[in-house]
This record gives sequence, structure tokens and C-alpha cells, in this order.
Amino acid sequence: MQVQTRKGQQGFTIIELVVVILLLGILAATALPRFIDVTEQAHDAVFSGVGGSVVTGTALYRAEWVARGQPASNTELQSYGNLRVAPGFSVGAYTAEDGVATSSYTAATAFDGRASGYPYAVGVAPANNAAFSATNCKQVFDNLLQIGAPVAVATSGAPATDFGSAATAAAIRSAVAAAQTASAGDFQVFVRNVQVDTGFADNAAAGGPRLGAGLARNHQQEAPACVYAYSAEAENNNRFILYVPWNGRTQIFTSAADLLTALTTFDGPAV
Repeated sequence: MQVQTRKGQQGFTIIELVVVILLLGILAATALPRFIDVTEQAHDAVFSGVGGSVVTGTALYRAEWVARGQPASNTELQSYGNLRVAPGFSVGAYTAEDGVATSSYTAATAFDGRASGYPYAVGVAPANNAAFSATNCKQVFDNLLQIGAPVAVATSGAPATDFGSAATAAAIRSAVAAAQTASAGDFQVFVRNVQVDTGFADNAAAGGPRLGAGLARNHQQEAPACVYAYSAEAENNNRFILYVPWNGRTQIFTSAADLLTALTTFDGPAV
């Protein structure tokens, strides 16, 4: 009777192991950067999609406001979570010859004129620079995007001081990173004053001081702006959506430096 012997198991040879290790190394070197790029592209796509939705949302909101007969700024639009319409600069007299102004163009805190038609806040009457907050900006964000909106977290800063009293691009990125550490969210919501063009003739052209007491301040007027900073990608704090309720300006930025330029550059005429 013949006895069969079982052949012993054989392992990988050194050469085979080296080949496998080399192949894994090549795959890691080529696939990993591609995966990282795909992740960044996914964040870019999410940010661009949200930015486009905010732009579209503000336009649709104003279209409904127009369709309803352009009601006063204290009016709520129920289809947008009862967001109230933003006020505009008040209408007043300005005489170029003597520089006498009697409108809110002389005070950067007053916004009680004809409604601008853009979303402003929920449950509050038209206010001013000091009263407008990041919470109001969050209300606009949440109610424009509605169901499925990314998580937005409001900061507690005031318009004049958010990002620091003397903002730089580095300070803006640092503020976003700090807010992200303090509270998780897809977007961190800030409020910051932006320079706007009131449409009035520059008082300096009449021989008076541009910032003189009681004089029109055309190119020095300020209005609160909402800044939605994308913070879902921790390593990148350079994506921002800017929204100004007083005239509907909505822009998307992928650089803190560009955002800072927009905040300190004169905006178009008020609505």
C-alpha cells in the first residue's frame, strides 16, 4: 500500500515580497494625491453649490417681494421662513453748494428708508449697524436654503469688530479657524461692515470735508455685511460668501485677501 505524503505549504519568496511592496508603494504614490485632490474638489463643489444657492435665493426672494407689490421693509415673506425685507438708506435732502445734508447718509447707523427688497432677518424690525448681528445673517442663510441647508454657526462679534478691529487676510483666516474650533459647523457666520456708495455726490467736491460732522459721506458710508466662511475643510479657510442686505450684493470668494478687498472697496449705489 502506497502512502501519500502531503506536500508542505510554501510562502512568498523574498523577490515576490519585494515586488508586492514596490507595487503598493507605486500605488500609494500615485493614488493618494489623486484622492486628496478629489477630496478638495468635493469641498469646492459643495461650497460653490451653496454659494450659488445663496445668490439664487436672494434673487428669488426679491422677485417675490416685487410680485407682492414691493411692501414695506417690515414685511415678512412666509415662503422664506418669515424673513423680513431689509430697509434701505432714508431719502433726504443734500445740497451740493453748501454741503448741508438732512438724510441718514450722514449717519452710518441709520437704515430706515424704502425697502431694498432683499432678505434681512426674522422677527425684528429694521435696525442699524450696531444692532445687526451674525445671528441675523444666520437667519438669512437658513431660511434661503431651507431644508437640507448646511450647518451654519453664528459668531458673537459686532459689525465693526468681527475679524478684529483692524482686519487682515491672516486675521480673517485665524478668526475662521478659531470659530471652527469653538463650534462645529459647515459654515461660520460673521458680520462685518462693508463700504458702500450711497449714490450721493461726494461732499468733498463741494469744497467741504468728506467726513465732516453733519455732512454727506458718499464714499465713506458703511453697511453691515454677512460673511459665510466655509469651514468644513479644516485645512482651507479661504472660501467665503459675502451678502449685503441693504442692496443685495452677493459674491463668492476663494481668498481671504480678495474678501478683505471687497469689504473695504466701495460698493455700487444703494437700491
